[in-house]
Amino acid sequence: MGKPNKKPLDKQTGKRILRLFESFPEWFPAEAPLETTSILGLVRPQDTISIWISGSSSNPQLAFCVENVIAGIDVLTHEQNPNSAKNEPSGNAYHYILQEITDNNFPYVLYGPYKSGTMIPHWFNVNDLNVYLKYKRK
Repeated sequence: MGKPNKKPLDKQTGKRILRLFESFPEWFPAEAPLETTSILGLVRPQDTISIWISGSSSNPQLAFCVENVIAGIDVLTHEQNPNSAKNEPSGNAYHYILQEITDNNFPYVLYGPYKSGTMIPHWFNVNDLNVYLKYKRK
C-alpha cells in the first residue's frame, strides 16, 4: 500500500460520519456499523470485521501533518493470506482521518488508509482486540 489517499467528501456524507460519534464524549472510540465501509469507500470491505470511530467537530486535532482533523477511523480486517514466512497474524488494522475544510461543495476530506494511528498494531492477533472491550456499549 503506497501513499494514503485523499478523498473529498460532500456535506451529506460528512454529516453521516459525524452522526456516528456525536452522542459520545469527544474523541471517545465508538463502534460504527459495518455499512460505514460503503459510505466512505474504505479499504477491503469484504474482509472488514469491525470499524471504530472517534472525533469532535468542536475540538479538531492535528494528525499526520493534517490540520482540523475531526475524526479518526480504525478499520479492522481479517487477512485472508497472511505471510507465514514473516509470521504475520491474521489481522490488519488501517487508520483514516477526516478533515473539515472551508469548501462549500466538499467540506470534508478523508485521508487514508494509514498503517499507523490505530489503537492496535497494524498486524494484530485476536488478543490485541481486547483494547476495544472497554469501549463497548453495554
